[in-house]
Amino acid sequence: MASNLTAAQQTQTEGSEPRRATVLEEVTVTAQRKQENAQDVAISMTVFSQEQIANANMANSNDIATYTPSMTTNTRFGPENATFSIRGFTRSLRTTASVGVYLAEVIAPRGQTSQTSGDGAGPGTLFDLANVQVLKGPQGTLFGRNTTGGSILLTPQQPTQEFEGYLEASAGNYSSQRLQGVINLPITDNLAIRAGIDANERNGHLNNIAKVGGDELGNVNYVAGRFSVLWDITDNVSNYTLITASDSDTNGYTSRLFACNNQPSEFFTVAIGLFTNAGCNQQLENQAANGQDGYYDIVSTVPDAISVIEEKRFINTTTWQVNENLTFKNIFAYAHLLTENGSDVFGTDFPEITYNLLGPVVDLLPLDLITDAIADPDREFGVGLSIAHPDYPVTDQSTWVEEIQLQGVSFDSRLEWQAGLYYEESLPEGPSGNISAGTISCDFETLTGDPSQYNCFDISAGQLGSVLLNDFRTEYKNQAIYAQGSYDFSESITLTAGLRYTRDETQARGKKIRYAYVGTIQQAPTVQISKPRQVSEAPTGVLEVQYRPIPDAVMLYAKYSRGYRQGSVNPAADPGVDVFDQEEVDTYEVGAKTQFGGPIPGRFNIAVFDNDFTDMQLQTGYISSGAAQTVAIFNAGSSKITGVEADLSLQLTSSLLANISYSYLDTELLEQDENSQKIQDAAGGIAGFSATPIADVGDELPFAPDQSVVASLLYQIPVPAKYGLVDFSTTYVYTGQQRAGASSGSPFSMLDAFELWNFNLSWAGVMGTNLDFSAFLTNAFDEEYETYVSATFNVLGFDSRMSGMPKMYGARLRWNF
Repeated sequence: MASNLTAAQQTQTEGSEPRRATVLEEVTVTAQRKQENAQDVAISMTVFSQEQIANANMANSNDIATYTPSMTTNTRFGPENATFSIRGFTRSLRTTASVGVYLAEVIAPRGQTSQTSGDGAGPGTLFDLANVQVLKGPQGTLFGRNTTGGSILLTPQQPTQEFEGYLEASAGNYSSQRLQGVINLPITDNLAIRAGIDANERNGHLNNIAKVGGDELGNVNYVAGRFSVLWDITDNVSNYTLITASDSDTNGYTSRLFACNNQPSEFFTVAIGLFTNAGCNQQLENQAANGQDGYYDIVSTVPDAISVIEEKRFINTTTWQVNENLTFKNIFAYAHLLTENGSDVFGTDFPEITYNLLGPVVDLLPLDLITDAIADPDREFGVGLSIAHPDYPVTDQSTWVEEIQLQGVSFDSRLEWQAGLYYEESLPEGPSGNISAGTISCDFETLTGDPSQYNCFDISAGQLGSVLLNDFRTEYKNQAIYAQGSYDFSESITLTAGLRYTRDETQARGKKIRYAYVGTIQQAPTVQISKPRQVSEAPTGVLEVQYRPIPDAVMLYAKYSRGYRQGSVNPAADPGVDVFDQEEVDTYEVGAKTQFGGPIPGRFNIAVFDNDFTDMQLQTGYISSGAAQTVAIFNAGSSKITGVEADLSLQLTSSLLANISYSYLDTELLEQDENSQKIQDAAGGIAGFSATPIADVGDELPFAPDQSVVASLLYQIPVPAKYGLVDFSTTYVYTGQQRAGASSGSPFSMLDAFELWNFNLSWAGVMGTNLDFSAFLTNAFDEEYETYVSATFNVLGFDSRMSGMPKMYGARLRWNF
């Protein structure tokens, strides 16, 4: 499934079994901004066809990672807002992306900084595609934004000169319903259009036992549309326009509380345990007593649990073949991203702190002393709630991209080269942010209205808790110049060299309005305004040699590449810890790409890599009186990342194809400054005591599984040709253990390894008609596995975790025309 190898179309005569295809299908990729055979490209990659995407029931970015060794996602805010990690290069909360996602060669629109949003493959992007290409390792020369982890290329199907299309309907468990339709229409001999729509609905698999803000979470509800025009203006000039729009509106996700720290050893954990420990134990005991402690039973008390993602894109690409040796390309793009989010980050429902501290003493007090002012049953102790702001969204950002590119050949076609200029600017359309309530008791229903009517109680007199209204506006400007060339010294030796220089500038205006309480008395709001700014620039590039001892069969390569991720700003943190520097990586990689015939034809690819990673951007969480529960980003001194990736594809018989992909990662954080003092200097003693890094020195890097395996078998069932083509496939996924938090933060900071089995039955050309039928079953044995853990056991006194997807099954019927 996750290999970049698929079976060639097999032929058959009526009444006979399929004949063996003598070779496996050639996979065409655009990993170097031009069309090439994947076996000729010195990049470790995984490629999915649209058929593979459909058979695996992929619907969002998290699904791509499930079937890609060396790649994982951070699902803290749900699969729709997941962030990618490749080879241990991770995006922390409020950094820029470590993996660039491109649609039709254009980077995904930027999100804002308060939560992870943007920079990914959102709902509705995974339909009517030519393929999805996952490029592993720094791609810092040819692609728009510099990233350290890699790139993901989403390549839409372009219009053709054939009148064709399809209508498809799907249904499955959890009341899943999905409709797709695509039409390709040639207008003239040099003008064609293509349009498609994808509508997907599914009930949530998470049972919210609190019955507040939605009974079910984890649902799917989106509509996406795509329209493209391909116009061959002249024999040498063509223009490709792509317009996309998507609208996703769901109840979002939340974590599931599962552990309480009843024996805290650190001073801060003991102190915060006065606020959280009794509530934590009471919640878990109540759930168990009521039979509501199932794996997918969660608690969300946010009044309006919501996750909205609205995205619009316009991409225009003009290609001019100046002559047979030179091509000019101009790419202009605009995108707008709007997101809203309201979620209970930790999935807690702790009673008001008054009861926790006084306990049975409350029952002994005269009734007239127990007024609603100090003991309101509508209030609960909030630890980390994100509430949608009534006046503006979490993200409201526009992104503009302009790229000029030249491609050419020289010296009797022995030199292939390309060069270009890149400009990107991302601007806020207005305020972006949310309302957060941390370590304070409130009636959360009141937080969506007039601040003067908030119903809150704080026994710490504003030293620990508050209600925070965030208003963030972040601007990004990215500029680059690049060039790369490949020179064939002989039929068997090619040298490639590339260089890019990038300048990135980020600035923000952060406004935090804080409402603190002394008991139930609201204090005058305090306003903190920050204007952080960061500029980073660096050269990046690649130096690579290819050796083909057996042309068209064996390619060996060795390469060095420099990757870079820009420094940036973090207005959600306190001034003094609200900027961070760039990170850089030097990658050394050797590999081989081979293909062979004989009685069992196939392909085998392998890559071995070592990374010298410096100034890695890692988050440290803390509790601040001025910024509530937040994170700061710091640059770690150095890290180690070494690994192996391998893919094998074999056509075992005329009807049986096997694929297996494997990755091994050995990662370690080697050096990191002690940052608690920096946080304390910026935000006070409580902030310093509560500082919790995402990894400790000696820990594995977060979201970097030690081993991953994806294996699949595809069997073509022998049936007479007049009945159609019937395939049965099975896919096995193994994801090894991986770190989600620092070892000092929680004994549960490692995510356990898990295994998934998927099955698919496809029947193309049912009984000789234009109908295709398929049935799918994912996570067939209902494996219960975690994708994220808060790792707050030794800080907040409890831990919560995010559950992976349960068993899903369904069927599709497609009419092709």
